Amino acid sequence: MEPSVPEQQENAASGWRLRMAAGILILIAIAVVSVTNKLLTDRFTDATRDRAELRLALYSGNLLSELRQNAVVPQLLARDPELIGALNSGDYTASTRRLISFVEEIGAASLMLLDIDGRTVAATDRNRLGETHRSAAFFVDALRSNATVFTEVERDAGGYGFFYSRRVQSGSDVIGVITVEVDLQKFGRAWAGISDAVIVADSTGNIILTTEPRWRGRTETEALARQTPQNAIQRAIQATADWTALPPDAYLQGEAVMRLETRIPFRGWKMVSFTTYASVRERVNGVLALEIMGFAILLALTFYAVSYTHLRAHETND
Repeated sequence: MEPSVPEQQENAASGWRLRMAAGILILIAIAVVSVTNKLLTDRFTDATRDRAELRLALYSGNLLSELRQNAVVPQLLARDPELIGALNSGDYTASTRRLISFVEEIGAASLMLLDIDGRTVAATDRNRLGETHRSAAFFVDALRSNATVFTEVERDAGGYGFFYSRRVQSGSDVIGVITVEVDLQKFGRAWAGISDAVIVADSTGNIILTTEPRWRGRTETEALARQTPQNAIQRAIQATADWTALPPDAYLQGEAVMRLETRIPFRGWKMVSFTTYASVRERVNGVLALEIMGFAILLALTFYAVSYTHLRAHETND
């Protein structure tokens, strides 16, 4: 038996009601997801920026503390009677043991005692005994100054060495130089375990300390343009390649990252960190996924309710 005209009109009206209900629900879902995305993105980005600023303050504080701790060592050793006596007598039998006892206390990378000719006569690294540093900047500058001097030395094998040095005097005579190598590379290794790229640049803009060894000796612009990080930051950037919710601070390999900079009150140095938006994206996507799932379930229930009502109406008419 064919449905009557009123039944056909009722069926058509039911179909339209179903489509309208689905359309309204979809519009509501789009609006809710868009607002949630904007609010949570702003909130989580601010939280990520605050944590990055806190880490940057901690990193710079630790670096400055290490430099200050090592700065006083040459002044103390330059007045050590045993080292002065060894330089005067030329007997360095106990000098190396003396330096080793000091380096264990202060945590420096190495200590060296140089005679007036720049020859290493005592060192915590015995392999360096006999080396000549007559033309080295840390030796020449120390001889010319009556105070402790700091020197950055670019190594032939790459990277930088950081030295405090001071001349050793016996009365009014200069008899040698004591040198302390500061272990700043340990900070770069420690920072590399976190999903941030961190650089320290000197007053000329050259990168002297970084989580990415191949960035050393370059400027920030050159490093970002010519070298792609090969660690956790690259994987995080690739995961956020479609991130466009917020204006980026900088780009690594064309991808947006958050750039933060702070000044280190030491010789014009500055520290810069690059933080990915990966954590923000993951947290926002987690909430959005739950919302979309909820609306999908609600839409399915709406279809079921309308279909069930329509079926019951047919059964009643029959």
